[in-house]
Amino acid sequence: MVTDKAYRKYLTYLAMLIFLLSLLPILYLAGIDRASGDDWGYGLLTHRAWMESHSLLKVIQAALQTVRNYYDSWQGTWFSIFLFTLQPEAFSYEMYWSVPYIMLGLIIGSVSCFLYQITVRFLHMAVRDFLLIDMMILFLLIQFAPHKKSAIFWYNGTAHYTVPFALALFGMVCFLRFVQTWRKKYVVWAAVWLTLLGGTNYLAAIFGCLGFLFFGVFFYRNPGKADGVSSVGEENQGRKVLWMGIPLILEMIGLLISALAPGNARRGGETYEISLGRMLGAVIEAFRQGIMGVIYSVREHPITLAALVVLAVILWDILREKVGQETFRFPLPGLVIFYFFGTYCAMYWPGIFAGVEVSGGVPNTIYWVFVLMMFCSMLYGLGWMTVRLSGREKKINNVRYLYIAAIAAAFVLLVLGRSNIKESTDYMCLEYILTGQARDYQVQMEQFTQLLTDDTVDEVILPSINDWQGPLMHMPVTENPDAWTNQTVKEFFGKKRVVSVPRQEWEAGMQ
Repeated sequence: MVTDKAYRKYLTYLAMLIFLLSLLPILYLAGIDRASGDDWGYGLLTHRAWMESHSLLKVIQAALQTVRNYYDSWQGTWFSIFLFTLQPEAFSYEMYWSVPYIMLGLIIGSVSCFLYQITVRFLHMAVRDFLLIDMMILFLLIQFAPHKKSAIFWYNGTAHYTVPFALALFGMVCFLRFVQTWRKKYVVWAAVWLTLLGGTNYLAAIFGCLGFLFFGVFFYRNPGKADGVSSVGEENQGRKVLWMGIPLILEMIGLLISALAPGNARRGGETYEISLGRMLGAVIEAFRQGIMGVIYSVREHPITLAALVVLAVILWDILREKVGQETFRFPLPGLVIFYFFGTYCAMYWPGIFAGVEVSGGVPNTIYWVFVLMMFCSMLYGLGWMTVRLSGREKKINNVRYLYIAAIAAAFVLLVLGRSNIKESTDYMCLEYILTGQARDYQVQMEQFTQLLTDDTVDEVILPSINDWQGPLMHMPVTENPDAWTNQTVKEFFGKKRVVSVPRQEWEAGMQ
């Protein structure tokens, strides 16, 4: 007879296989990925410093000068700007392939560490069960991030959104490790992550802040529960959690420095102001947009919803085995789940408050937090239910029917909903590869770099390149030498003039 655990074992193997295969199209495009737009603008001074001296000290000085320039003129997110200056092509025109590898590593590493702390170290789940949960959530986060460029491929976008998202999760991991071990080194590491987080985008900063507030209140009121069981002398441990107030204060200082930047006011224009009334109004609107966002996700993202339905059954199956083995009781489920929902809604607040058009990384962060908060809500709610119903529910000896029902429900959702498989990262990558566009872009960008790095030419005429490049970011050089992209390319490559002409015209001129 196949046991419940055996079913999960086979599901784990299947989930791992699907996830690993899903990475292949992304990694294939890594070799084709190239810098574009803001990469050249923010990396200008560091590129010059490296080309002239090959000194890391000079590069850091140039990076800090860039931070100062943009802090005064455009935006206050000081650590994001510092990261922008270190884009790979500032050091080598052949290093941009590393961007997808770095960003996938950060997403997988941060999310896996976070989930491992909760499922294995806190709730004492088997590592195999953690892997099943981890693979499912990672698949959703990577495949259905709304803006693929700013999630994985475009350094400037990923440095401003993917990296801070990972920093927030790494900070929370340090918090959980601290309350499990009470070692001060985790306070130090959390201080590093959250200090840097304060200088990045405001969504990730708020996410990290709310995560720390939740853990702080929870473990202060429930000391000794960090490993899911009671501890000796736990009544004396609650106050130790206050050490994690240090990283939180440091993040607030970093955020204050960012918010007070003169560049923010210049970028926001005449309508930009910081007032209590505007903040509170944005909170109300954030909850409204959060509710609408959930409705939109249910209607327009059936694959995500279907996966969460299956995940809910898996979580229930795992948690019911833990009832009676642990003393943790999942207190105040309604309040906790509402807090998780509020955390998701808070991701809308910065864009509403700023009143400006948001970039592609914003919906990515909103979606990532949505998936994680849905998981946390299901985990906490189902945990409470299994404890509450322990000993009173009818024993299910064969869980296969429950899994079959969950899969059937997921299938119905996919049939009735608007299938969004074409919005997946793999679909976009494979379409881009199989149509031959990826290969054409690779050849054209190699030609692009060859022409721009020719030291014998000061005024460069480039053949045109299509500005749509699937999941990759490309801001084309235009026929107008005064256009922004033309100017950034000109400065980055040290030319006097850069223009683009239609490819047929360029090829005719070369004959």
